[in-house]
Amino acid sequence: MTRAYVVLGGCGAMGRIAVRDLFATDRAARITIGDYNEAGARRLAASFKRARVRAVWADASDAEDLANRLRGHDVVLNCTQHDFNLSVMRASLQAGCHYVDLGGLFTWTRKQLKLHGVFKRAGLVAIPGMGGSPGITNVLARWAAEGLGSVRSIRVRSCWYDPEASPGDFSFGFSPQTVVEELTLPAFALRAGRFVRIPPRSRWEQRVFPKPFGSVWCLATRHSEVATLPDSFRDRGVRSVDFLLGYDRAFVREFERRWKAGWRLADFKPLVASREHTRDLEILRVEVEGDGKRVTADCVARAKPAWRASSGDIDTGCPPSIVAQMLARGEIAEAGVHAPENIVPVTLFLRALRARGMTVRRRVQSV
Repeated sequence: MTRAYVVLGGCGAMGRIAVRDLFATDRAARITIGDYNEAGARRLAASFKRARVRAVWADASDAEDLANRLRGHDVVLNCTQHDFNLSVMRASLQAGCHYVDLGGLFTWTRKQLKLHGVFKRAGLVAIPGMGGSPGITNVLARWAAEGLGSVRSIRVRSCWYDPEASPGDFSFGFSPQTVVEELTLPAFALRAGRFVRIPPRSRWEQRVFPKPFGSVWCLATRHSEVATLPDSFRDRGVRSVDFLLGYDRAFVREFERRWKAGWRLADFKPLVASREHTRDLEILRVEVEGDGKRVTADCVARAKPAWRASSGDIDTGCPPSIVAQMLARGEIAEAGVHAPENIVPVTLFLRALRARGMTVRRRVQSV
């Protein structure tokens, strides 16, 4: 049976990876690249030289018009910015499509979860936050918690290693809008069973990761894992959940200097890092403590030069393709809006990550 997918933001940094992964791994699929940048979408579609890949103009902010363009597809992969998530979800609902996205930076995710009832009544599945972090990290949390009767704390950490990085480099490895929001908005964490706000750029922690990552400074930033994991593990007694992301301290100081000098998002947008000859790695780590044990689950992704893709592109762009295919095949079928940790089949998902060259490990220690 031919399955039909539409990737919104499909010629963007992450959307193009989702498109390539769908093309490579579901060889009978019809793929529509939807983007406000119609010329870019058409160039990307033409590069595949197959009639089963096509491009359309799409405006993620116009739910009515978008719904008309989504009809006839099985799954919508929303790879646009998170502030379009609710509009795209409503268009997917109207068009009768399942839905996945890359995350809602806590606030949008909490709003999206409130649409559970309408998606359930429509017999549709929506999975917000199904990129790398959030996404892979949420599933790693479920995997790490397997076999534990109680879960006391969940710590999510992520960092990069780039052998070609030069001191003083000031470029953005992923969406400038996301980086700006992570560095200027308060973070959230669960402490002693209650949500707390953490002032931006205020909580640093030095962590040791396996080689070649080594000792890395990590910063508390706003993230969607903290929006869902406390509810997902509430029945197992979780009291602490937080997220910290590896940031070069000199990069953050330079960002702070420019921000105080009046730079805003439009000024930072041109500073996206080049994907030429990239050789970087990213590690996504989740530590779960309970029953006197600490279980650590890691996923390491590598750059894919043939796709002009960094490690972060790969571990963010491939997961929505993996889960969209599960939805289209009926392997995920429980209607409603679900966090990834509550609905994505762990074993099948980890197998798919490994098939794409990612390394996944789990280890258990007594504490």
